[in-house]
Amino acid sequence: MQKIAIAVLAAAIAVGAAHGQEKAEELLLSPEAAVELAVANNQSLSRSRIDLAAAERALGRSWNEVLPGIDLAAGASRANSTSTQTSYGSIGTSVTISGTVFTSVEKAEIAYEAEALAYRTAVRDLELDVRKSFYSLILAKENIAVLRQSIETAQKNYEQTEAKRKSGLATELDALSAQVDLENLKPNLESALVSYENNMAAFKQLLSVEQSKEVALSGGLDEAAEISNINFSGLSGESPSVATRKKTVETAEVNLKAAKASIFSPALTLSAKYQPTRHSGSSEWTDAGSLSAVVSFSLDNLLPWSSARERADTAEDSLIKARSELDEAVTSADVNVKSLQREIAQSLITLKARRLTLTLAERTYRLTEEAYRYGTKDLISLQDAADSLQEARVNLLKEAYTLLSALLDLEYAVGAPFGTLGR
Repeated sequence: MQKIAIAVLAAAIAVGAAHGQEKAEELLLSPEAAVELAVANNQSLSRSRIDLAAAERALGRSWNEVLPGIDLAAGASRANSTSTQTSYGSIGTSVTISGTVFTSVEKAEIAYEAEALAYRTAVRDLELDVRKSFYSLILAKENIAVLRQSIETAQKNYEQTEAKRKSGLATELDALSAQVDLENLKPNLESALVSYENNMAAFKQLLSVEQSKEVALSGGLDEAAEISNINFSGLSGESPSVATRKKTVETAEVNLKAAKASIFSPALTLSAKYQPTRHSGSSEWTDAGSLSAVVSFSLDNLLPWSSARERADTAEDSLIKARSELDEAVTSADVNVKSLQREIAQSLITLKARRLTLTLAERTYRLTEEAYRYGTKDLISLQDAADSLQEARVNLLKEAYTLLSALLDLEYAVGAPFGTLGR
């Protein structure tokens, strides 16, 4: 008996350790932790970081055009008409400076700023997707719980009706109708489970978490369900689309500036060359090097049909279109913000009605439960009241999710930190 007790104890310890290991492997996430994990691991965002690093590297090297070039050479020659042989070596350096050098640096700066803006926008896009996915999964779990409870109630209703049929207290049609009600609920549950698993897989992909990893969500929609008022005053910021269009306008302005500089700016070329030379029959080396400074200007660029003029005209067209797109983006952003504010106001009204419905369902359930204890209500009535209560709660949470999604969209639209509204 002692050996058996020891074996049972060892087995219990082993099972407990295995269970603890399973729990340790489960990833418990709050909305903030999910966002942090996504920003650190998301593959798309990692590629954006590479683009940002490349733009920063290009900016650091944008002054390379003003660095002098260095050439080394050595050789020997002999004229056909004489026997004189000439040996020489040379080292030379040259640099060309024009107005386009400075615009090239400016273009690199704008390109880096644009890439930095694109990265910040990508982070915001990712955070918005993660937060919405997180709360949609929370809502899906609540909906699955309601469907399971409804199936449980329908199952008991069918069993009770079948028992009455066998006792002659219900018809065969009543039993068949109860069975059909039960079976019709099962596909809804299966559909909800499949949808949940698919959405969870997409959520894990956003976070770059292994699909085999178990993920548990810490949080809920109860806090959002209690929101009764939103203060829109003091909202200030810029939508990502407007910020991007502004940067596009800046880029177009620099491109036009560079195109005009290539037409009207002269080029200054400075060069120096040291070339020691020795002729055959002489032991002395002489310097045949040179110093030069050349200012050049292309008259062809002044012609209306020149390629330089065409590039300037194209750059000016691009600037005009970029400014038009900016104006359109500003208008669209304003319309979107006002539309979201109206949607939030409507959702607050609906949320108030949902809370009243939940209060009524809670009161009805308590009265039905009390009546059941006194024998004036049967079990099915009590289960129906419980189902109605659960359904009222889910409807409240659905509206809370609708409100929360609109708040997240509004915060994104005005460039405010997520979580600013509704606190």
